[in-house]
Amino acid sequence: MKLFYRTLGEGTPLVIIHGLFGMSDNWITIAKVFAEKFKVILPDLRNHGNSPHSIDFNINVMAEDINKLFQRLGISSAFVIGHSLGGRIAISLALQYPEIIEKLIVVDIAPRKYTGNKNITNLLEVMTRIDFSMLKTFSQIEKKISHFIWDKKVVNLLLKNIKKTDKGYYEWKLNFPVIKSNIETLMCPIIEKNTFKKPVMFLKGELSDFIVSEDEQEISRYFPDAKIITVKNAGHWVHADAPKEFIQQVNSFLEN
Repeated sequence: MKLFYRTLGEGTPLVIIHGLFGMSDNWITIAKVFAEKFKVILPDLRNHGNSPHSIDFNINVMAEDINKLFQRLGISSAFVIGHSLGGRIAISLALQYPEIIEKLIVVDIAPRKYTGNKNITNLLEVMTRIDFSMLKTFSQIEKKISHFIWDKKVVNLLLKNIKKTDKGYYEWKLNFPVIKSNIETLMCPIIEKNTFKKPVMFLKGELSDFIVSEDEQEISRYFPDAKIITVKNAGHWVHADAPKEFIQQVNSFLEN
């Protein structure tokens, strides 16, 4: 699996792993800021963005994809940021290959099992309802999605995942059937025997419930040097809701 990736800047490698339904393109604005100090690498996960599709889709295979990308780029170690699903992949990567990560930042996710996530369930239902054979223009697709989803950030997230084919019709850029059929697998707890003893920062959105107080013990078990920082007025998309605070926290953590 050769992942598609983008690079910006020069210096110490900083790998940013996007979340479910995301892609490297979503992080370019933030990456441009970090590229003033680091060589930022933005991969597309398998079945997302411009990366290849595969029927194999779970946390372990995606962590191995990132490990293989390190090898392909000749990276012996790097700073790593992972958001949401990308955070769970980064957690797995750090516990399996601790030598390749110098510092880890996990954004609004924990190693535990997640159940009954209505936002993801609703999103999958909306995506299932999109019949591209009946929608001939991009504006029609946007109108259809906006009928079901009021959050403009989520609408834009889905619109970025739509492409026009050479034959002139629209389709999902991501591998929707495989993602949908494996969604429960992605929510399973991350279970490893190892610990990661290097510096780790968990950034939690104040308005999000993806990291709760009950998660702290599990986080400390795997990451004894971890600290949990709450970013005020931010939901699950911490970097989008509070970009200045996000950038400040990341820079402070990586530079000290």
